[in-house]
Amino acid sequence: MKKVVIYVIICLLFLVGCGKQEQPTKKEGERIIATTVALTETAAKLNLDLVGVPNTEKILPKKYAKVQAIGQAKQPDLEIVRSLQPTHLLSVTSIKPEMEKALKGSGVSATYYNYNSIQGMQKAITELGEQFHRKKEAEQLNAVYDKQIATIQKKIKQKKKPKVLILLGVPGSYLISTEKSFLGNLVELAGGENVIQATKSDEEFIASNTETLYKMQPDVILRASHGFPKQVKTMFDEEFKTNTVWRNFKATQEGRVYDLDENLFGITANVNADEALQTLYELLYEEKKS
Repeated sequence: MKKVVIYVIICLLFLVGCGKQEQPTKKEGERIIATTVALTETAAKLNLDLVGVPNTEKILPKKYAKVQAIGQAKQPDLEIVRSLQPTHLLSVTSIKPEMEKALKGSGVSATYYNYNSIQGMQKAITELGEQFHRKKEAEQLNAVYDKQIATIQKKIKQKKKPKVLILLGVPGSYLISTEKSFLGNLVELAGGENVIQATKSDEEFIASNTETLYKMQPDVILRASHGFPKQVKTMFDEEFKTNTVWRNFKATQEGRVYDLDENLFGITANVNADEALQTLYELLYEEKKS
């Protein structure tokens, strides 16, 4: 009888043990799709596995070389998305209206992160770290940005802020970046004063004319592109060459017009934000790395 009781107890312990071992499989079952390049790069830094990444001309982390592409960030291929059976679809707040429209009626929902500033990206990194059990990696990544911001803030403390105009170009046209955009956030953190301020809480970009901008006489003009960087640079070069107003800007005459590398200065924050901040500081204050 005692042997039977002992046998039953052993069996029960074995079953309980097996039950406990099932818990981690839920973590392993997370199927994550990152819909933007910035989120894909963040996921790589946090060592997250992905089942879907965006279509892009940019080079994505090698970790995701064989991962299924799901289409453009604003309009993913829903058939592909559904086939991947995602448990999490990650996107950013700046394209939420387009994404919500694309996902309507699909049965798939997205989580949106604010990548319009370094601080917003850091918050997203913290949330992703907690959600996907990468808290340590998230803390280490955020520490990089904290250190860079603190270093730059110390350097600019006693300096006069240069006035900055930020142009965001697409082939054939351009907009002006306000302080609500990622580029505007970088300028502020790097010690610059944006000559264009938003009139609405979520106004990242506005249209303007050269005459109005000329009156503001920025010390520095930054030219960024949103896709097709070579075409946009050609457009800007032609505009600054043929438009007499641009030629008369103090920044133009003093050679303080700079084209920003799209890999560092995207429309949203990215994991290279610390390098972008350092580069921008050097441009604004005409300093070089020691």
